[in-house]
Amino acid sequence: MPAPQAGLFRRLAAAGYDGLLVAAVLFLVTALLLLPTRGEALTPASVGAWAYAYDALLALMVAGYFGVAWTTRGQTLGMKAWDIRVETTNGALPGWRAVLVRLACAAPLYLLLVGATLMFMARRTGWLGLLAAALPLAANLAVHALTGRGTLHDRLSGTRVVRAGAPASGA
Repeated sequence: MPAPQAGLFRRLAAAGYDGLLVAAVLFLVTALLLLPTRGEALTPASVGAWAYAYDALLALMVAGYFGVAWTTRGQTLGMKAWDIRVETTNGALPGWRAVLVRLACAAPLYLLLVGATLMFMARRTGWLGLLAAALPLAANLAVHALTGRGTLHDRLSGTRVVRAGAPASGA
């Protein structure tokens, strides 16, 4: 029998933890890349096509963080802290295809919420704007919580998030 699915709180806590870790790494890389430009933003107007290479580098770093962790251990650092792991529906470690599908489906939802939160903090939007941005992610997670069938990115990638230390049901 499979291990029990991870609860909503653990999933969100691990996502928050991983978000902080990824942001720190991306900030560091950006700071290093700003040295040659003396702090000037890396935009097409300032560095030409290199701005697109910079964007691709950041995307590759995010995919690498999650991809290497999920394909080798089934856990990121945030997931390890919250005792959960990602696996395929048959209990194996996910492959790169599943990782990329998970990221392509989940990232827009989390980025929308992060962007709205930053806009809210900068007082560019009110509570209603923040709530509107949170709704797609909340709806996706609510379906998981209410049905137990997993989130959209779980189902499309053929994966699930389970309690890492919990014994399998019936064991």
